[in-house]
Amino acid sequence: MLTKAAAIHNSRFDTKIIRVNLHALTDYQKLIAEVDRRCHRIVSRHRDQIACTKGCAGNCCRVHLSVYPVEAVSMALALQKLVPEMRHRIQSKAQNTNSFGPCPLLEEGACLMYDVRAIICRTHGVPLRTEYKGHRMVGSCTKNFKYPAPIPDTDVIDLALLNRSLAKVNSKFVSEVALPLIPDKRFTIGEALLMEV
Repeated sequence: MLTKAAAIHNSRFDTKIIRVNLHALTDYQKLIAEVDRRCHRIVSRHRDQIACTKGCAGNCCRVHLSVYPVEAVSMALALQKLVPEMRHRIQSKAQNTNSFGPCPLLEEGACLMYDVRAIICRTHGVPLRTEYKGHRMVGSCTKNFKYPAPIPDTDVIDLALLNRSLAKVNSKFVSEVALPLIPDKRFTIGEALLMEV
C-alpha cells in the first residue's frame, strides 16, 4: 500500500503530519471522472451556448475558492509531480495570495494545474441547479446561455447532489488517512498548494 506523508502548514493549526494512503483517493478520482463526463456531455450538446474558453475574462477564477481535504491533498500531490521551477512558481504565488484575491493558479487567464482542478472549478459555466430559501433555480455563467431556450433537465447538474457526493467521498478519505482535522474543514486553494506531501 503506497503512502505519503503530508504536513499541513496553516496559520490556524499547528503543522500536522498526514499519512496518505494513495488508494484513499480512488473514490475522488472516480467522482472527478464522472463530473468530467457529465460536463463534457453538456458542453458538447450546447457548444453554441457556452462561451467558456482558455483566457476567458469571466469571474470563475477571480475568486479564491476553498476545497475539502481530499481535494487539497490531491492538488498537493499533483503539485509535487511538476518540474521544480513550476512547482516553486506556483507555491510562491500561493504564499503571496489571500482568500479575497484571485485563485493563485490563475495566470494569463488560464489554470496552471487545469488537469487537477477542484470539482467546483470543473463545473463552472455549465448549468447548475441550486436552491435558496426553498426556491430552486438553474444558473450558469452570465456569458453562457444567452439565448432564451429551455435547458433539458438532463443537462443540468444538481449542485446540492454533487456537493453531497463530494462530502461523502471526503469523509471517507479523511477517515482512511486519519486526517487530524474534521471532515468538513476547508482549505483555500493557496493553503492546499502549500501542503508538504
